[in-house]
Amino acid sequence: MECILVSDTGSGNNEQYKVAKSMEKLIKKNKKIKFVVAAGDNIYEDGCTSVNDEQFNTKFQDPYKNIKLPFYLCLGNHDYNLGLNAAKVQIDYTFSKLNLNHKWNMPSKWYILSYPTVDIIFIDTNFDWLSQSIIQKQLKDTIKSLNKNKHKWKVLCGHHTWRSVGGHGSAEDQHESFMNSLLKKSKFHLYVCGHDHCKSIIELKDKNIHTLVIGTGGKSDNLFYPDKLSENELLHFYSPNLGLCHMKCTKSNLILNCYEENFKLEYSYKIKK
Repeated sequence: MECILVSDTGSGNNEQYKVAKSMEKLIKKNKKIKFVVAAGDNIYEDGCTSVNDEQFNTKFQDPYKNIKLPFYLCLGNHDYNLGLNAAKVQIDYTFSKLNLNHKWNMPSKWYILSYPTVDIIFIDTNFDWLSQSIIQKQLKDTIKSLNKNKHKWKVLCGHHTWRSVGGHGSAEDQHESFMNSLLKKSKFHLYVCGHDHCKSIIELKDKNIHTLVIGTGGKSDNLFYPDKLSENELLHFYSPNLGLCHMKCTKSNLILNCYEENFKLEYSYKIKK
């Protein structure tokens, strides 16, 4: 299974179009790519007011009009800025007639996408907007999804950073508690997120887990704080450049190829079972 990973896309500006063009080149070169994962902040700055909101066109359909693949998305903090209804609108758009070619896919706040070699589990990390009962329901469902077909690769996808050397840094308390609760009853191999507008691959050596920050789909910055990591956390790669990641999952390897916006390969990393 092969796909594109990206996040923090929905700026509608030249930066988003640059990354979209790089996606087009990668898809043209590699016909095995099945879909695009977009890890939140889908519509800057505040999300959408209804499924008729023109921003679904200017910040999604128009930039990606030449990409004939489905996008699977989760919710970022900017997608909530107008309140709980703004988040619901992005789910509702999945089922709207305005969703051209069914390109936008977010069936619920958390869900699973399954392929023979990998399960990708999407979660909602906007814990400040979620009640404790909803958080516990999400936790229970996510553990169940992670424990299905344990021979597969397990990729967890949320918006907020768990470990990062960018401006937001590592997880806030509620997020950290959620991740620790997950790991008590389940296992995953890779956590994919955005939030920080950089690319990084960090290995949590004590947990045998990697994190990929790929928040460079529509905005970038060059904040870099490597001292935020602990002695059990190893930074393999960092880049402030716009761009995306190509993920390839085989039975024995999970390969991450990070590209900058001009489709230049920046870094390749392999995780082995």
